[in-house]
Amino acid sequence: MRLFSSPQAAIRAVLVSQVVLAAAIVGLDLMQSPGKAAPGLFTPAPGGPATRPYRPDMRPGTPGSPAMRPMADRLEFSAGDEVLRVSGQIAPGDATRFLAWLEETRPEPGLVTLDSSGGSVSDALAIGDTIRSAGYRTKVEAGAVCLSACPYILAAGVERSAAPGAVVGVHQSYFGKNTLLPAFMAVSDMQHAQANVMDYLTRMGIDLRLVMHALRTPPDEIRVLDAEEMRDLKLTTESSES
Repeated sequence: MRLFSSPQAAIRAVLVSQVVLAAAIVGLDLMQSPGKAAPGLFTPAPGGPATRPYRPDMRPGTPGSPAMRPMADRLEFSAGDEVLRVSGQIAPGDATRFLAWLEETRPEPGLVTLDSSGGSVSDALAIGDTIRSAGYRTKVEAGAVCLSACPYILAAGVERSAAPGAVVGVHQSYFGKNTLLPAFMAVSDMQHAQANVMDYLTRMGIDLRLVMHALRTPPDEIRVLDAEEMRDLKLTTESSES
């Protein structure tokens, strides 16, 4: 028995079925109850290295909130109860803004909490130097992220912690490029910048194997570190319970 009158009719039927299937999948996703966030960075990995997609302009929602929320396009600073809160993407010039903000507000030495998807590596290193000089502790709280260049700021705390439910991850650093430069000069600049990162981590007392994890992960992905790895790499100095 012939189901279709012509090959063209069969092709149309296949295309229609694919459209219907796609619409059904989207519908089920939209009908998902508010108490269930879509799987994201906060979903535990089933085992092995946890490499996830990376979107610097978005941050994953915590369970019960929208799956993704916008991440501010530059760092935002606030202070209260001996806690400095730093959140947003790390934009060029944020290190200067952070230093000016500290000089203006003169907060008491205490804890710096981080919630950042990363960004400018050079600004992250400069912010880290400021934090270490001031003697602050650093922490990534539950439900917060510290990705890309942000772990370099986390590394600066005299004491460092990540609460259960925090997401800390690294990948290959992007230092920017000038297409007018010859290829050998671009490679030289990249190596020099990477050497600066390694020198910084050494000064902060961080195991340089952190760089190996970063170099093995493409810029559009994030290698999420678990609590044991962070302690082993000395990225955290204590196991936070909250």
